[in-house]
Amino acid sequence: MMQQRNVHIPVAPVAITLLILLSITGCTDSTCRTLSGRWSTREGQSFYFQENGHGLWLVRFGSKIDTFPMAYRYDCGKQPIELDLSGFETGPLAGKTLFGILEWNSDTSFRFDAEAGTSPTVRPSTFESDQTQKFFIEKE
Repeated sequence: MMQQRNVHIPVAPVAITLLILLSITGCTDSTCRTLSGRWSTREGQSFYFQENGHGLWLVRFGSKIDTFPMAYRYDCGKQPIELDLSGFETGPLAGKTLFGILEWNSDTSFRFDAEAGTSPTVRPSTFESDQTQKFFIEKE
């Protein structure tokens, strides 16, 4: 006659080990994506983000394109995500920062809303539909 053995596996240590492995192997927050590259509204505005915190804002006026060098600060640890654009040397934004919020729609698009000012207190806390712009990744 065969003997039946009961094998007891302690559940707590196994669960803890799985949680540790998931945190080490890169189960990351999906809201923190890279901004590198060119993003366009498809309506005449584009951002070109470089990995060093600098970039370009391209604005089309008819057949001409104006290019504005800028610096940016991207903080996906905040809710909503913060994206600030600064370093403008000419135009109505000279000496000001666009204090913005960003929400990822997918890996290839996000929406952005911002207010210009000299203090982050002007940053929107919610997306206003009339000012929010949707950006899409541009193919290289």
